[in-house]
Amino acid sequence: MIMRAAPVQAQWHPDGDPAVAVNVLGDLVAGVCGPIASVAVGRTVFDSEALGTVYLFCASVNRTIDRNHSARPPGHRGLSTAGHLALVRPVLPGFHRRQQEVLQLLDQEFPPHS
Repeated sequence: MIMRAAPVQAQWHPDGDPAVAVNVLGDLVAGVCGPIASVAVGRTVFDSEALGTVYLFCASVNRTIDRNHSARPPGHRGLSTAGHLALVRPVLPGFHRRQQEVLQLLDQEFPPHS
C-alpha cells in the first residue's frame, strides 16, 4: 500500500541539505497525494484515521514545498531555489517530527507484518 510505503521510504534528515529534504518530500507527496482512483478509494482513505492523516500531512507538506502553490503568499511564489529553501528550512524539523508521528499512527492502525 503506497500510503504506508511512501512515508516509510521517505528517508531524510531535518538538519541535512534542505534541497535533499525537499526532493524526498516531493516524492512522498507525489506518491500519496496523486489522483485518487475512485470515490470508494477516497472513502477508504478518509474512513481511516491513519490514512487520512497521511494524506493531510502530505497535502500540508506540498503547500510548503511547492514553490508555486496557490496557497503560498504571492511574495513567496516563484522565488529562486535558494530563496525558497531559506523559507522551507525552518519548517523541516516540524515536518520530520510529524512524519514520525504519522508512521506511529500507521503502525498502530495497520501493524507491520513480522
